[in-house]
Amino acid sequence: MGDHTKADLEVIRSMGKGLNHVKKAFDGLDKLGEKHGDDFGNDDLADKFEDFAGNWEISREKLTKEVEVLAGIAKAAAEAYEEIDSQLAQAIRGAQDPKKKGK
Repeated sequence: MGDHTKADLEVIRSMGKGLNHVKKAFDGLDKLGEKHGDDFGNDDLADKFEDFAGNWEISREKLTKEVEVLAGIAKAAAEAYEEIDSQLAQAIRGAQDPKKKGK
């Protein structure tokens, strides 16, 4: 037999679910600057932390969007592989059906 492509659909589905959990975790993070900015006791240090927190917020939002897209891709891939597998199985069963060979 020739080369075969094998995809573990459960792993692909799990990856999509896991990525959704990561996205939810990022969504649930508090804004750092609002929560801790006053705790430093030094204005310069507090300003640096707020700069970091602002950059983190922007990066987190971008990363959250990318993770959400990847989760959707994993889900769509699992569904597509499953549909293709189902169609191939139907085609093979149809080709092997002795009732259809005689017609």
